[in-house]
Amino acid sequence: MTVVIDLETGAVLHAHEGRDAAALIPFLEKLMRNRANLRAVAMDMWPAYLQAVKQVFPHVDVVHDPYHVVAIVNRAIDETRRDLYRQLNGQERQVLKGSRFLLLRAMEHLNHRSLERLAELMEINEPLYQAYLLKEDLRMFWNLPTAEMAQTFLTSWIEQARTLGLKHFVKLARTLEKHLAGLLTYFKHRISTGPLEGLNNKIKVLKRQAYGFRDQAYFKLRLYFIHESVPAFAG
Repeated sequence: MTVVIDLETGAVLHAHEGRDAAALIPFLEKLMRNRANLRAVAMDMWPAYLQAVKQVFPHVDVVHDPYHVVAIVNRAIDETRRDLYRQLNGQERQVLKGSRFLLLRAMEHLNHRSLERLAELMEINEPLYQAYLLKEDLRMFWNLPTAEMAQTFLTSWIEQARTLGLKHFVKLARTLEKHLAGLLTYFKHRISTGPLEGLNNKIKVLKRQAYGFRDQAYFKLRLYFIHESVPAFAG
């Protein structure tokens, strides 16, 4: 389901089945007819949503926020770890086993033992360790003061990811390069889909408490009033 919220109030503005452009365009056209003063939209990199916004509001800025970029970087490093695990055997494979959360965690949150394990991983496969360092470097991007500095940083990061030669990071580099404009727009409109991710968790709780919804129309009505609902627990 496609869900749209107002980032200022947190209110659910639109909910519709599907994740294609057709799930979003009617709502955007309604905004257009009502002369909505829309300046920017925060979204993930899903092509259908980008197509829908550009079709109806071609001059509105699209912002790809940190949350989803971090998610795809984590996915790239996890897939790289899996590839390496399949190639190794014996003691080297044992060192890599159970390292998933170690590689996904921020370096400043690693304890002494975790840092030692990270060093062991470097000995097994230096490119995997370099991929981890690239992941950590990318977190600096959203703290840069200007779009110009951010563009220089990200262009260099993309080139390093390509040079690394790991297929999942080469693919990641292509994705970030393709969406460079939306990533840099963050420095013009510092908005993100963070509030929507919080809402998604509330939606999951709502569905779990109801043991699912068979009536989609009723489910959508519940979403529009989700902030006013009071959790009910048995007993």
